[in-house]
Amino acid sequence: MHAIRPVLSLILAVWFLQLAGGMLSVVTPIGLSEMGISSIGVGLIAGLHAAGFMAGAYLSPRLIGEIGNIRVFAAGAALTAVGAISQGLWTSEIGWAIVRFIQGATFAGMFAAAEAWLGRVTPQQHRGNVLGVYNVAAKAALLLGPLIILGMAPLDPKNFLWCGLFLAAALVPVCLTRRQEPPKVVSDRLPVTRLLKISPSATAGVFIAGLVNSGTLALLPIFAATLADEGNALAIAGIAYSVANVGGLLSQWPAGLISDRTDRRNVIAVMAIVSGAATLTLFLLAGSLPTLAVYALLFAWGAGSLSFYGVCVAHGVDRVSDEDMTAMMSMLLIIWAFGSVIGPILAGLIMRSALGPPGLFAFSSACLVILFVIMLIRRIEQASVPDEEQSNWQPNLPAGLPGGDLDPRT
Repeated sequence: MHAIRPVLSLILAVWFLQLAGGMLSVVTPIGLSEMGISSIGVGLIAGLHAAGFMAGAYLSPRLIGEIGNIRVFAAGAALTAVGAISQGLWTSEIGWAIVRFIQGATFAGMFAAAEAWLGRVTPQQHRGNVLGVYNVAAKAALLLGPLIILGMAPLDPKNFLWCGLFLAAALVPVCLTRRQEPPKVVSDRLPVTRLLKISPSATAGVFIAGLVNSGTLALLPIFAATLADEGNALAIAGIAYSVANVGGLLSQWPAGLISDRTDRRNVIAVMAIVSGAATLTLFLLAGSLPTLAVYALLFAWGAGSLSFYGVCVAHGVDRVSDEDMTAMMSMLLIIWAFGSVIGPILAGLIMRSALGPPGLFAFSSACLVILFVIMLIRRIEQASVPDEEQSNWQPNLPAGLPGGDLDPRT
């Protein structure tokens, strides 16, 4: 507990931040659908959010190095709150598209500021413990957020007022902390060509993670709404979103620990095929399955698809030198964000095709099968890394930017 105390204010701030993020992830697509926007339009706006995140991921390290962690976090929280409240006041698809792009950038900046700070003030011997608490708290808040607004109408301004409230609350622990923020440091970047040479499996894995997970989660509320009775869409969508994320949360530690004892590509391949089978079943039988069975399959999908990102990153870290770790993590996150731009757009197009809303799961299943094949090919072509050459895995979420010296997989 003594290791957690110095960074408790940061963990609390990110907890409030993720409460708002979980709410916005559900109310935005359902609200757009209520406004009459097609799944293609919903996917485009989700892609804009990911593009904003990618821009924020690229710019934030330098911005933090110039003006500091507290100022970047405070500005990001304020701008995100303004955007969330404006969504409740201004029901326009163009307005929401602009707001979501800005929110993507500000969320990236806030995570970068918090995680870089967290990493640089945590002693090495306590990093695994602190990182585990941080990630579990962040994920739990992400799951809790949609449940707070269950039963509300999709375009009820109170949804967005709740988001603004939690974003404002996130400012308090960061701005009032008595801890000194880390010195300003500007880090270099790692070219994509070099990253591909160092670890093509990690590069492909994080790209597909962005493609599948962002695309599926962005449009999942739209599919879930087709299962709901009149006036119950937001509740069903919130439960579906939370169930999938619970699967990802519960499988993260076991998958990582197993990957310490075998070639990580084997673990990634198994997770890909399990989650791919779940989404294939949803695609083929979605119209005839009871709601509880849909939830169970979404749980299985989340257990595989929402957890392999961290194992992919750990696989890449095993193959990079200490001086390149931070630069590699930044570039992997940008690649993940690039996949997150494309994923919702492709998913929206497929749902708009003759496949209909269940086509979302055809898209997910196809991408996961491709990942399975890539991992098998790479595993056959290249000898596995001996256990003694693998660093110990730590839980990882693609929530923010590299956490400085906290851990190469933050």
